Amino acid sequence: MKFIDQEIAHIMRVMVPTLLLEGTVPILSFDYWHKRLSNLLDTAQLSHAQFRTVDSLMTQLERLQASNAAA
Repeated sequence: MKFIDQEIAHIMRVMVPTLLLEGTVPILSFDYWHKRLSNLLDTAQLSHAQFRTVDSLMTQLERLQASNAAA
């Protein structure tokens, strides 16, 4: 597995659980995850499938952030 694929897989596994801890401040902030995803989009030469996955993660992050702000 390529480094990019490993990075995407790691973010997929870890991002949401670190943001959804009930009653606590997230371990890693929304800004942290946004920066990680943006760095992938900016610096990596992503395949179409990788780009779609990262874009989907970014959308998921934005929805979680909006939901968190509304709560």
